[in-house]
Amino acid sequence: MDGQNFENQDKNNYQDNTNVMPNTPVADNTNKTDALAIVSLVAGILAIVMACCVTYVGIVLGIVGIVCAVMSKKNSGKSAMATAGLVCSIIAIVLAVVLIILAFAGLAILNEAGIDYNSLY
Repeated sequence: MDGQNFENQDKNNYQDNTNVMPNTPVADNTNKTDALAIVSLVAGILAIVMACCVTYVGIVLGIVGIVCAVMSKKNSGKSAMATAGLVCSIIAIVLAVVLIILAFAGLAILNEAGIDYNSLY
């Protein structure tokens, strides 16, 4: 029949590559990301955003981010995500404090100029 061999019809035509696969060990996921590191990073990013809008909320979120980053570093050791959360939280607190100082300085300048800042609303 057209040169085809139908003697061994019980075999499939797919290659068996299981014996060709190298014996590579499955990597265990010991480098898991700590939940506190994730919370620290999220709180730090939100703290930067809130420091520009609502400075007091930015300070609170910055403190939460710092606490979570320090706890994460104590528990799991060196973590890049916890370090990023710590840096973002510190930047947010510094930014919020600078904006509060600038707001009070602006109010003092308006007061010295004789402008009642309550009448601006």
